[in-house]
Amino acid sequence: MPSNSFYLLVLIMLLTAVQAVAEDDDQYPLAIDGYSPVAYFTEGEALRGSAEFVATYNQRRYYFRNAEERAAFKADPRRYEPLFPDHCPYNLALGRAVAIDPTRFKITHGHLLLFHRSDEMDGLEQWNEHEDEAALIERARGNYELFRF
Repeated sequence: MPSNSFYLLVLIMLLTAVQAVAEDDDQYPLAIDGYSPVAYFTEGEALRGSAEFVATYNQRRYYFRNAEERAAFKADPRRYEPLFPDHCPYNLALGRAVAIDPTRFKITHGHLLLFHRSDEMDGLEQWNEHEDEAALIERARGNYELFRF
């Protein structure tokens, strides 16, 4: 029979694996400059949400355009959350942590990707020039873990 410490360990693992979606917790930063993550998928556009419709997930506050978008997000936040919420995936693939421009986006492999844009470089254009998005995503994931800490 497993020991109490085994059950405690399992409980801790379950609690840390569950990411609760709260209505609002203003102690967390606003994600994607207030753009609705759901609108990227449903409208194909970068559209700003409203502080009236807010949910907190993964220690970030997300704004939505209406209650329906918020409900969709709360039902499946991992579907709508940007894969790299704070960093351009193209730059991450190159080993650089560069901020995003929420109006530059792409949905690929079921993930929302948000890119950097400046006078010097457009991360989305650079990304689209590569043929192997899956390889870029894997490189970006590996580097993202380094920049998260």
